[in-house]
This record gives sequence, structure tokens and C-alpha cells, in this order.
Amino acid sequence: MMNLNFDTFRIRLIAEEDASALFELIEKNKIRLRDYFPNSIKSIVSQESALLYILEKIRQSQSKVFYCFVVEEQKVKGLIGIVFLKNVEWTIPKAELAYFIDAGSEGKGIITKSLQQVIGYGFETLKLNKLYLRVAGDNKASQRVAEKNGFRREGTLRSDFKTSDGKLIDLIYYGLLK
Repeated sequence: MMNLNFDTFRIRLIAEEDASALFELIEKNKIRLRDYFPNSIKSIVSQESALLYILEKIRQSQSKVFYCFVVEEQKVKGLIGIVFLKNVEWTIPKAELAYFIDAGSEGKGIITKSLQQVIGYGFETLKLNKLYLRVAGDNKASQRVAEKNGFRREGTLRSDFKTSDGKLIDLIYYGLLK
């Protein structure tokens, strides 16, 4: 199994044994994640549904179209975040990144460093040429994470995402070339 490490943290592909911890992470952060990760929130409503979600993500990574990485604190063995490498287009080759972190771990640079590890994996192991992010205009923290990782703002995608309450919002598109 692939492991990426920094400080006291480990980033790895999601596994079946993460079902309970994933459900807890989603439950604990449901309100703050509902607008930007509506599909994950709808899919993960119990430990059983978390396992089904994980099995689908494992299948997608085996098909090389979607990679779901967990961020865990090695000392406490708990999941504190997720990084998605998704919408992989092998003809370009490019992929989209998305991420979230537990509220209690926010603002400590953990997701910035986690993203650095996944960026390296995308460029070096998967041989992607471009990674991109689509970030809500009001999500200043996520914009800072993108910029700290060298992403350049390439434009605004107007009315490009629907929040959980059905509101269409603009997204800022960031790109990073190998």
C-alpha cells in the first residue's frame, strides 16, 4: 500500500477498515461540509454506507479514475482529513483535487502539506501534466491552500456548482502544471 508521510501524519489510499473512522469524520463535520461535499455527505450516513462508499472509491482507484486519500495522525491513529484526486482525464493527462480537514485540525498547515504529498504523487507516480482545483469564492482558507501549493488562478467558473440548498455559486479555477 502506498504511504506518503510528513511530520506525524500519513496520507494513504482509503481502505475498508476506515469505514468507522470515515463515518465519524463526516458526522462530526457534516454541517461545515454539506455545501461543498454534498455527494459524500448524502452517501455516508452510517458505518455500513461508509463501507459501501469506500468499496466504490477502491474500485474507482483500481480503474484509475478517482483516488481517495485519507489523512491520519499517526500518534492517535485517527482520520483527520480527505484528499480526492478525481475527474482524471488520461488523454490530457490531468485531474482535479478536492480536500477537507476536521474542524479541530484546521488552520495548522496539515491540509497544505497533505496536498503537497498528493500533488507529488499525481505528477511523479501517475505522470499527470496538470492538476486543478475548483474553489468556492467565499472559501478563503481553501484559496490560501491552493496558492501556498503553487496553483495559479486561471479564472472564474460562473454558476458552476450547486450547494446543498440548491444555490448555484461561482467557483474559482486554479491550475498547476508539472
